[in-house]
Amino acid sequence: MSSGTTHMFVGAGAVGLAAIVDDHPHPITHSLLIAPLLGSISGKLPDYIEPALHPNHRQFFHSITVAGLLTIGLIKCYQWKPEEPFEKLIRGLVLLGGMGYLSHLICDSTTPKGLPLVGKL
Repeated sequence: MSSGTTHMFVGAGAVGLAAIVDDHPHPITHSLLIAPLLGSISGKLPDYIEPALHPNHRQFFHSITVAGLLTIGLIKCYQWKPEEPFEKLIRGLVLLGGMGYLSHLICDSTTPKGLPLVGKL
């Protein structure tokens, strides 16, 4: 079973990897200090939205649907080549935060409960 600590470590690792392979890094979001911190926070984000108070807590924000939509959004974000510094900051935050969130869903999908297709809102 994935614990909160596991989600934080995996999120930090996933975001660190994403920061390394990004061809348009932002100096703030892609720093060696900020990127893993952002990953560990966003790696726990689904459990902040839907707390693990019972075994069936995984609903919409822990679903395959959200994982698919997030993946599409991350691809679009990765392809975006902003010109303005603020837009570059937003791109970095969305890209790295989304990677952390997605890492959480991937970890949860490997557990016996898995992820629901859609879940309840």
